[in-house]
Amino acid sequence: MSFFNKVKAGVSEAGNKAKTVVEINRLKLQNNSKQNDIDQQYQVMGKLLFEAVTQGAGPLPSEQIEKNISRILELKSEIDVNLQQIAGLSDVKQCKACGGNVAIEARFCPSCGSTFEASNEPIRDVTPSSITLDKKE
Repeated sequence: MSFFNKVKAGVSEAGNKAKTVVEINRLKLQNNSKQNDIDQQYQVMGKLLFEAVTQGAGPLPSEQIEKNISRILELKSEIDVNLQQIAGLSDVKQCKACGGNVAIEARFCPSCGSTFEASNEPIRDVTPSSITLDKKE
């Protein structure tokens, strides 16, 4: 009977790992979609800038691109939340410097040497109203 209990436990563990992998892949797909949305927002802002410059209007007023900036910041925040969820589900984390996978308990990336220790600096608020565009005259 002990053999069957071990098999049952093994099957249960494999099922749990499969669920984890499915959830991680779902979050990664969401992040890819969000990154594509970010790229589209960059393209829209680039097109607006190009049209303004070619028409002699000069730099864009910040009001014209605030919506794009807000959307980009929102999407980046959502990606960060997903990355935290992925880290909580897996036994590896991703190095923000080189993108390599590193054991969850590692303090340094073996590929690039970047540290994973949290900094004591407060997070700076970056909202569209706090962003100023340099205007060259």
